[in-house]
Amino acid sequence: RKFFVISGCLIFMAMSGMSFAADGDKPGPLDSKLKQEMETLKAEHEKPEKKVNSEGETNSLTSILPGLEISGGISAGSFYASKPGRAVSDNNFLLSNFLVEISSSDKSPISFSGAVGETSTPSLLDAPENNTGFDIEYASVFVRPAVGIGLEAGLLTPIAGYEDTYTYNNANIVTGVMASQQPYNAYGARFSYSTGAIGMYAGYYKTRLDDEEYCADDSCPDDAWEAGISASAGGFDCTLYNYRLNGLKNLTGLVVEKTIENVYLALNVDYWRWDRDMDVFYGRRSSTACAVYVSPTFEKFSFPLRLEYIDQGSSKIYTDDTKARRIYAATLTPTYHFTENSYFRMEGSYINADGAFADQRGTVENSRVYLAVEAGFIF
Repeated sequence: RKFFVISGCLIFMAMSGMSFAADGDKPGPLDSKLKQEMETLKAEHEKPEKKVNSEGETNSLTSILPGLEISGGISAGSFYASKPGRAVSDNNFLLSNFLVEISSSDKSPISFSGAVGETSTPSLLDAPENNTGFDIEYASVFVRPAVGIGLEAGLLTPIAGYEDTYTYNNANIVTGVMASQQPYNAYGARFSYSTGAIGMYAGYYKTRLDDEEYCADDSCPDDAWEAGISASAGGFDCTLYNYRLNGLKNLTGLVVEKTIENVYLALNVDYWRWDRDMDVFYGRRSSTACAVYVSPTFEKFSFPLRLEYIDQGSSKIYTDDTKARRIYAATLTPTYHFTENSYFRMEGSYINADGAFADQRGTVENSRVYLAVEAGFIF
């Protein structure tokens, strides 16, 4: 029953083995959040004079005031989801992302970054709907007491998981099934340390930007913590992470990335487990998920492919329908890059999950097709 997981992992490792050392240092089209943060500390360790912000952003930045820099992105498009649910629209025009970040650009031991905006990008399990909220998305102060050491506090973006909340940073348009349950921004503090090719971090959080998403059967976590370690060797970038919502559930995951010639590869595996106090609500305590990302690039064209398999049994981690014990999803996103900062892309997805969908008359269905067209600009 775990044929998809095993096959996906074998395909990933086999493709990696074709050229273990080829272009090992060539950056892939996507960087994990942990990699960005650790690269910041690593850059400080190796080249103290290099200007980097607290998030380790690699996007081009435009100075607006002395000592300040601005970055972010905007994307919009048309989205269609078959079987959206009873009396729910199956298509919509969305402002999928709008984010403006302001950060400090000096080299002092204390820096900051903060962003305002919104994101409306749905997941493959949701119907396309606009988010009309415009708010602070994240904001933090970053302290570097010593070389390679960082302490960040405020409203933070989590490191656990692979896909980015602000999806213009992702190779695919619509958020994957697996990523839909990964942690969201939260208020707290995080410690990070990096030396050479190894980095580690630990964070503690009290409340989240959207607490309702973390509640189950009237149970909501009071606090949460995360910890992880990353390492690079032989052209592979690996991140092992753990994120615990106290009294509710725990996530353990792994991300592996590698670039071979013009092909970027990534593997993300997640294992969710309900807390013992939640046993009375669910027939199964755990869920296993795997996503494989393959993104070949040919000059200005790229063709990102995402394959997902989720074995949730009766745990209801990903969808509330107990019939949807296994979820399969495939997504292809042909993309044309006008410049490094602008793109146009189209996407088609197929999702299969028994009893998880319903048409506009309320008839239960087992599958869904998702189509999207989007243009975006990153600054």
